[in-house]
Amino acid sequence: MGVGPLVHYSLSALGPLVVADLDLSATAFGVLWFVIFGVASLLSVTGGTLTDRFGPRYLVAGAFLTALVAIVVGSGAPSYAWLLVAAGLSGIGQALTNPATNALISTDVAPDRQGLVLGIKQSGVQAGQFVAGLALPSVALLFGWRWALLTGGALALAGLALTLRVVPGSAARSGRRRGAAQGPLPVAVRWMTAYSFLMALVTQATNVYLPLYVHDELGAPVGRAGLVVAALGGVGIVARLAWGALARESEAEHAFFAGLAAAAAVAMVAFHLAAYAGEWLVWAGAALFSFSALAANVVVMLAVVRTVGSGAVGRASGWTSRGLYLGYMAGPPLFGAVVDAASYAVAWLACAGVGVALLALSGAWWRQDPRAGGPR
Repeated sequence: MGVGPLVHYSLSALGPLVVADLDLSATAFGVLWFVIFGVASLLSVTGGTLTDRFGPRYLVAGAFLTALVAIVVGSGAPSYAWLLVAAGLSGIGQALTNPATNALISTDVAPDRQGLVLGIKQSGVQAGQFVAGLALPSVALLFGWRWALLTGGALALAGLALTLRVVPGSAARSGRRRGAAQGPLPVAVRWMTAYSFLMALVTQATNVYLPLYVHDELGAPVGRAGLVVAALGGVGIVARLAWGALARESEAEHAFFAGLAAAAAVAMVAFHLAAYAGEWLVWAGAALFSFSALAANVVVMLAVVRTVGSGAVGRASGWTSRGLYLGYMAGPPLFGAVVDAASYAVAWLACAGVGVALLALSGAWWRQDPRAGGPR
């Protein structure tokens, strides 16, 4: 889960150097994430269906392999066009990660431990973000951003080797899944897909542009601006573990989703006010953002595993991941376009507005949920 998105977290942490080297505008930089998550959204349902049919082992291995190729291509990219190719390859790998890992948890982990294991699993994403933000800016200042990006290839190779050695074969499972994977999915999957989309809009815009905002608008040096990515990832690891453990004790997902949305909106306001109150408010907002928006996907994926039968977890995860990746795809270029046309201040306020929309969506979902007394 950490290696899948390592390319885009690395590009975010190295953003000031990449933008300067290739002479990119804020919008062009955001288009990289449009490509990454456009490809991931197109392939996520297919990846989920393949997981239900053949089992997760080969899909997990494929995610590591495509991540490795994306890292190599990106680090050697002589132009923006080649960086776009690397972004597309990264999207292929990310389309496979959630369906395959959720399927493993659904079949191999006892229900009373699934919340904790999902929290550990999803914290891998923020572990990759933490490592990229903490280590890569310093490496890049010594050897250049290309060598810094290439160091992630070692993690991809290690993950591929461990997958082939540790993850059990899938032939025995695939036959049980074929029939179950074809039925209709619960209505709750649609609500979770919509929630994932809106939260992802805010999440990825922040992941991509917060370091640039700290550097360009608040005057922080490249090293300190890159550390913002590490702060997001470090707090995000703790948050995903905490929310996974907390959510396993309750099935009131709507209350969790509403609280996460409200906290994310407050964090966006903090980023907006940092331009007036000082850089310290960015770090406070980053901690709140990490503990809310970056942890939301743990609750979503736990709800998927609880709601859907094990034979269709891959497909349901593929649909919620499609919402996630569509939001990831649209968030950065929209944010970048607002920055270019207006300002960072307007862009952060727009993100806060998305947080309010998430609150409204959580309330509407609660009213429609049979478990909460809504219509059946």
